[in-house]
Amino acid sequence: MIEQSIRIFRTAARVRNFTEAGALLGMTQSNVTQQLAKLERRLRLPLFRRNGRTMELTNAGQVLLDECEHLFEVEKDILRKLRNAEKHLQNYSVGGTLTAGSYLLIGMNTAFSRENPNVSLQLKVNSLAVLLPQLSAGELELVLTDEPYDRQYLLSIPYCLDRLFPVYAPGVLRTGIFSLEEYIRSGRKIVLDGFGGCVFRVFRHFLQERHLPFPEDEQVVEASSSEVAKQLVQAGQGIGIFSSLAVENECKAGVLKMAAFAEGQMRRPVDFIYLPTANKQFVRDFTSFCLGHRGASLGVGN
Repeated sequence: MIEQSIRIFRTAARVRNFTEAGALLGMTQSNVTQQLAKLERRLRLPLFRRNGRTMELTNAGQVLLDECEHLFEVEKDILRKLRNAEKHLQNYSVGGTLTAGSYLLIGMNTAFSRENPNVSLQLKVNSLAVLLPQLSAGELELVLTDEPYDRQYLLSIPYCLDRLFPVYAPGVLRTGIFSLEEYIRSGRKIVLDGFGGCVFRVFRHFLQERHLPFPEDEQVVEASSSEVAKQLVQAGQGIGIFSSLAVENECKAGVLKMAAFAEGQMRRPVDFIYLPTANKQFVRDFTSFCLGHRGASLGVGN
């Protein structure tokens, strides 16, 4: 398992103070300093440098800190598998992209585990760019994604169609059905979740497919996350484009309203993807379970 000097480094690198790191670890400042000096000698690289009263990471130190997060995640996964082995549990890890994982997969994982007590499931939710290397490395058996993927190298099982809707704060629009072309030509703003660009790609394809004008750069407000985008829409900054799954609670609470474009509806496929080397029995069992237990979530279609 991870040696003590790496644990000390991780804490010291986070707080940038050896005395504070020692207090957090129950060690003296001198002990922390000695352990880190030994680590630097072994690596033959400096990890810290002093800048006045503060400590800064060297380039090597920053790389090691970044890798530490992966190391500790791997250690946690190994320990979980070891504990489960004693209980005769089968271990599998499943990934989900941000919308599909948060709003579809969490419930499915819980239900599957409840009906299969001999299986231990770990769920990882992130962008597909983060999940794909984990899938390739065998750290994940399969991924539920609403983002586009390379169909040449990945096997897939369709799960559902996720519908994207224009969403607005009460009072921003006079009607629930409106022309997107007229809205864009009027110069009004559109809020999009900029993380990963998935919604933007669907929106752009929708415009191209229906020969609609692209909004000017100043009309598009890119938010850093779905939650920030929802806050901007609630503040009346413009309409937002969201998966129906992501705004179900806000629409029920009445703080947001869902509309429709006169030009039609935006949809994106939600698929399970996996490699040919995946555990076929688990993939078959899990996807069959999920397909058989699809809920009537707002706006999700077959």
